[in-house]
Amino acid sequence: MASMKGRHNRIKYFFMETTKALFDAGYGKSKFEAFQRSYDKDRTRRSDAIHSFSTYVSYEKTMAKFGDFLSSEMGVRYERDFRKLSIDEVHVCIDKFFEKEKEEGLAKKTLERHISAINKVLSAIDPNLKELFTPENRMRWRNGLEPGDNDRYNRPEVIMEHLRNISETSHAIAQLQRLTGARIGDVKKIEIDEENKKVIIENSKGGRDRAVYFDYFPEQFEKVKEYKEILDRALEEKSFSEIRKEEYYKDLRKACREAGEPYRGSHSFRFEWAQERYEVISQLPKEEQIEYYIRILEDRGKSEKEIGEAMEKVSKKDAWGEAIISEELGHSRLDISRHYLRIKAK
Repeated sequence: MASMKGRHNRIKYFFMETTKALFDAGYGKSKFEAFQRSYDKDRTRRSDAIHSFSTYVSYEKTMAKFGDFLSSEMGVRYERDFRKLSIDEVHVCIDKFFEKEKEEGLAKKTLERHISAINKVLSAIDPNLKELFTPENRMRWRNGLEPGDNDRYNRPEVIMEHLRNISETSHAIAQLQRLTGARIGDVKKIEIDEENKKVIIENSKGGRDRAVYFDYFPEQFEKVKEYKEILDRALEEKSFSEIRKEEYYKDLRKACREAGEPYRGSHSFRFEWAQERYEVISQLPKEEQIEYYIRILEDRGKSEKEIGEAMEKVSKKDAWGEAIISEELGHSRLDISRHYLRIKAK
């Protein structure tokens, strides 16, 4: 598939134009005849083109969404960025996309349609990518991904060492994500409450304010202050948007290559933060976990009635540590946080 020019170098439009090219190749032509040629050639029944307008519209919407995800969550903004990815790295991107689809609660039928769209378009861009769409992978993406090793980096400290040598600013951003569990778009919003030993992130996803407490993590709190100073100095020269789009993702990809790790984007640091933090909090005496949870709810301005109802729900499941992490992640549902923690529902 030929490269696109102009704005279509942006990954979203590149995918959309590729989808259009597949429709142009199949419109008005017999799908049955394409299937017959495929069967005669290799005993399969498939067509590399798109033959119906309704399928084209559906696939274009899916690929636009996938392109937006790669740009905003994985730092893959242009066609050239995508073509540099290894097959394993594309696999990670697809996994991450369907993790997000699962969080949105999409039906299996919708997921299957999205899988078919991504398979069709990516295979047109690079036929080698077809090997990713095995029955086993399709089933995982359709049924919802089980938590696994693909959610975080295997050797984040090694990646950090390489990133430190590449860019002080990018290293600081990554460390802030690892220390606070911040989404990439929230890193610039980090405010430090020295008196109460907590980090505050206002207007996070869904407009919700988020707080992370460091009473049990004093050394990490000092590191947060150190890296925030580095980022604040960089922000005097450039906007966070410029740093993020032009430097951070590029530097992180380079650090991953040097460390010999597949690039998984920066959201993996949020998984890492949640899992590492849970290991500590879940080992606290239950009384301390309950006090911790109540403090979070009180700081959020919850009424006594709301706090009582929340505590009753958590108590029934005996899931205080999970509830704390869920609140600090900024989630409203425990099942999403369990996905981060690799914990099955109780």
